Amino acid sequence: MDSRNVGLRYWHRFTGGVCCFPDSDECRIPRVNYLNFVFSYIFFVNYYVKCGFAGENFPTSVFPCVVGRPMLRYEESLMEQELTDTLVGDACLKWRHQLDVSYPVNNGIVQNWDDMGHVWDHAFFSELKVDPKECKILLTDPPLNPSKNREKMVEVMFEKYNFAAIFIQIQAVLTLYAQGLLTGLVIDSGDGVTHVVPVVDGYSFPHLTKRMNVAGRHITSYLVDLLMRRGYSMNRTADFETVRNIKEKLCYISYDYKREYQLGLETTILVKNYTLPDGRVIKVGTERFQAPEALFTPEMDIDNRMMLYQHIVLSGGSTMYPGLPSRLEKEISDRYLEVVLKGNKDGLKKLRLRIEDPPRRKHMVYLGGAVLAGIMKDAPEFWISRQDYLEEGIACLSKCGQA
Repeated sequence: MDSRNVGLRYWHRFTGGVCCFPDSDECRIPRVNYLNFVFSYIFFVNYYVKCGFAGENFPTSVFPCVVGRPMLRYEESLMEQELTDTLVGDACLKWRHQLDVSYPVNNGIVQNWDDMGHVWDHAFFSELKVDPKECKILLTDPPLNPSKNREKMVEVMFEKYNFAAIFIQIQAVLTLYAQGLLTGLVIDSGDGVTHVVPVVDGYSFPHLTKRMNVAGRHITSYLVDLLMRRGYSMNRTADFETVRNIKEKLCYISYDYKREYQLGLETTILVKNYTLPDGRVIKVGTERFQAPEALFTPEMDIDNRMMLYQHIVLSGGSTMYPGLPSRLEKEISDRYLEVVLKGNKDGLKKLRLRIEDPPRRKHMVYLGGAVLAGIMKDAPEFWISRQDYLEEGIACLSKCGQA
């Protein structure tokens, strides 16, 4: 039997076929040592690693997916931080000016498996302090990722870390689980990649999924460009985290870009001050909405599936911008009016459009994974066991519907 059907059967049995939210008493599951390791690239891991245990409502650990190596080998320490061959996560960012920094994941795809190994070591042994041999692990993967990426993840988890069992799930499906849904349209935008994924009864549709390699990191980079055009001196590497902070604190989505831009040209009402780490104060104006405007593409197809319009769920850190839900509703309505209704505004009255923007959407994929791993912890037919891997090799991925 297809394990995805098994998963749905258990999901319906657990929830009674109705919505069940992670915060409700019905969904509270005792902590078990079935590790639910969730990557938020955008998914998943692109910038932040989010990991924890099945049944928990929040990640046990969240840290940047970044690896650094000291440029000056003769230094014995970096202030209070002991000098090691590699630094991972927050320590790496703290001393980034003295390190050669690399990001193992780009656009949701692992580019450097050696550095990714350092990230996993840090997660398992320093943050979670677990013995992988005693754990099952649930990994997430963005839709439309190369199959080689999943195959390598399975190989590493079994051969290097010796996990007891593994399962890989598409991030969009986990987002809906976290929202208590099986059907909906997921807009998932994190640090490296943005997806629009239709899901019906727990199944995603690859041929209808839209992928755009524009997300949080690209918006930050674009904001660096905009600030440099304004006349500020910015170093793309050293100041990247500072500009990321500016983005998170000041940027928003404009409801009407042309009008907002005109307002910014004619007045100073949109200008905000930001104090840099060195004490300098800079002014940020139209850049506040110009940078995240990169998320919108007028060419995006609108699918005529009414049930998906009723649950358009936002997920990922790059969906946290103020103004995004209302702008998205406007864009979809306008596009629907143009493409489907051919300009007949009376038909808009029948359009049931609902944008769901959960407050914790930055962690939606993790929440869904925690719920799913908790529900399936005692369902051996759901997991790919180490024995399955030894007998079938990479072909065992068919259990996830992804071979």
